[in-house]
Amino acid sequence: MAKKKTIPRFGWSPNPHAVNEVLSQLRNPVFGPCAYQIKGSGAGKVALLWKYVERFTGNYNVRTQAIGDCVSFGVAAAVDAVKATEICVNGDMEEWVAETATEPIYAASRVEIGRGELGTSDGSYGAWGARAAKEIGTLVRIQYPNCDLRRYSGQRAKQWGNPGKGVPDELELTMREHPIRTVSLVTTYEEARDAISNGYAITIASACGFMTTRDSEGFLKPSGKWPHQMAIIGVDDDYRRPGVLVVNSWGRHWVDGPKRHDQPDGTFWCDADVLEQKILREQDSWVFGDYEGFPPKKLDLRII
Repeated sequence: MAKKKTIPRFGWSPNPHAVNEVLSQLRNPVFGPCAYQIKGSGAGKVALLWKYVERFTGNYNVRTQAIGDCVSFGVAAAVDAVKATEICVNGDMEEWVAETATEPIYAASRVEIGRGELGTSDGSYGAWGARAAKEIGTLVRIQYPNCDLRRYSGQRAKQWGNPGKGVPDELELTMREHPIRTVSLVTTYEEARDAISNGYAITIASACGFMTTRDSEGFLKPSGKWPHQMAIIGVDDDYRRPGVLVVNSWGRHWVDGPKRHDQPDGTFWCDADVLEQKILREQDSWVFGDYEGFPPKKLDLRII
């Protein structure tokens, strides 16, 4: 029996003003100039960040959004890749607790950052999501004293994202303990390649749509328009066809076709030129790094 494909849901639109506002407040607003020390370091490299997440979760969880909250899903996927990589590779004295929760990011981006400007309609901006992760922080999917975030709820995201709501005060205090400390705009494939190769992850927001069947090499061809945010969780610059691995928020069955590097279902490879010319040129894609995580319960819980 054929698997039912998820109905696409979006939730992004361009907002140059929001981007410029975020850039004006960052110490390192654009990744390329501030990351000159790693310039070119990703050339010819393969970095599969989702495999670090799998060390903690088993199978990589490609999540499914229920409303137009794709921005929060892109942010959460990037945060998970960063924190898992930091623990596994950089030897940070932190532990993996659970996946990043999307609803607090969605609410913070729309209310605490966006000040309710979007009203009750769904959606957010990549810049607001990035700023929320940095300024407000993140939460993970666990039971909190007054709120159970172990399972995603589109209804909760909708409610918290409405004007006058936002993240509950008692949760926001905890949220601020776990921010992403490094956020910068990424504008070229080379910048994205170098970032991923050094353990950063990237949210990508654009109107570029894609087909839903991967070609013989695991790539999707551009097709139509998706006002949408996703995340980059891998790069292969060693292959004859350089590109990045993109994770969507429509579950595991919206896309089919051949895969490479044992990539998760629900993901696809995007060509370097497509990434740069059709996605990054929208100037609402952000590099995430330096997650403020959870101290270990034991002296050392790092994976060797």
